[in-house]
Amino acid sequence: MERRNFIKLAGVTGLSLLFPWATSSRANADEQTWGGPYFLHMHAGGGWDPTMFCDGKLTAEGVTPDYENKLVTSVQDVGGIPVPSQTKDGKFLLRDNTNPVEDPVHFFQTVGKSFLVFNGVDTQTNNHDTGTQGVACGHNDVELPSLAALFAGYIAQTRNIPMAFLAGGYYNRTGDVVGASRFPGDKVPLLAQPFMANPNDDKPLVSDFAMQRILALRNDRLVDLQQRATLPRNKRTINALVDASRSGGALGLLKSVAEAPAPAIDTFANDLPPDCKAYLTAAQNGGNPRFIDMGRQLETILRCFAAGVSASATWAQGGFDTHSNHDTNQQTAMANFVSRIRYVMLRAQQLGIKDKLYVLVTSDFGRTPRYNTGNGKDHWNVTSVLLAGPGVSGGRAIGKTDSGQKAMRVAKGNVAQTVADNDSNGVRMHAGHLHREMRRVLNVDKANFIGQFPLPATDEQIPLLG
Repeated sequence: MERRNFIKLAGVTGLSLLFPWATSSRANADEQTWGGPYFLHMHAGGGWDPTMFCDGKLTAEGVTPDYENKLVTSVQDVGGIPVPSQTKDGKFLLRDNTNPVEDPVHFFQTVGKSFLVFNGVDTQTNNHDTGTQGVACGHNDVELPSLAALFAGYIAQTRNIPMAFLAGGYYNRTGDVVGASRFPGDKVPLLAQPFMANPNDDKPLVSDFAMQRILALRNDRLVDLQQRATLPRNKRTINALVDASRSGGALGLLKSVAEAPAPAIDTFANDLPPDCKAYLTAAQNGGNPRFIDMGRQLETILRCFAAGVSASATWAQGGFDTHSNHDTNQQTAMANFVSRIRYVMLRAQQLGIKDKLYVLVTSDFGRTPRYNTGNGKDHWNVTSVLLAGPGVSGGRAIGKTDSGQKAMRVAKGNVAQTVADNDSNGVRMHAGHLHREMRRVLNVDKANFIGQFPLPATDEQIPLLG
């Protein structure tokens, strides 16, 4: 099965909500796969605490300190990134309950070298929906398309990529520049054999004659819909659906992506944190090693990139809204999330796409500097953002927070330097600043539709990415 047949999948499987690429007058029908770059947005849903990962901080001085940390007792500088390293009981490891899952210091000494860390980003909100929107599209007040959708839309103008935008995150607005595709996961065998009650059955639910009759009636209905469509957008959608319905055989390729064997844990073993290796490589009830299972959803995204049938994707994990029992619950969420970032970077290297892959890591906002009465931490507008990808100089941090976890400003003349928040020679980083730079690096600012989606005028261009 040729990869180009993937273009006909959408209507057969219901993968896509819109299909603008299938009838684009600008797209070359012979260019139906994409060789990169690729864009993946990973979101920590609920509001993470970056002081547990990339903006380590100790309890401030004073009887009522501006910042409290009952867990971390030492912070290590890793390439200018303040990383929590010790507790009163020894080495700081991110744990799921008591099980060691990730080592932040080891992360930034290895796969994390690819990431540029932005500390002290002001989301300008403590509302979940607004924060999620802002970090995804760069604007808190206007629901712009997500950066992932803009990038996919830009690529889809010249390439007939069948599933340009895989939408699995919390914010997936497209502005109608591209269709949002949702991968059906374990439903692929049923989609590939729609007349079977179970993919492993010996006989279909209906006879061959009935199958042919059903397909013929479906085609007649599509032709009728095609003839009655009047609005340009409806015409594009119906025409794409008709084209897609003509080749159910292309499902074989989708099935091969979804059902390909999981990677062997031995290929990751040398790159896992030594203190966490035993837990991550242990087999679970299903027989798969824990690290392989943790990366299952992201594996599908990466394989779609490698197959050339997708250009961008969003993905999210929840569990970060830790208003109670913060030190335990936030650790659990962070441990699994960071381990999945590690999986993405290692697996992308194995698939040969790491040097073409942009990875954006965000959260709604941060957590408050002090604990509440339930040992939780509440919503805080200051957070951290991570970015890796071609041309991104990683292994360092831009921006800082002060001892009370308040944002400092980056100097206008040199973003590697920070100044006090009341210094007019500096700029407080917002999501809009980051998105303006990322649009430039991803060439999205060259798309003919980008003028419809302006970022906040107050978030001027800052050379955060060189």
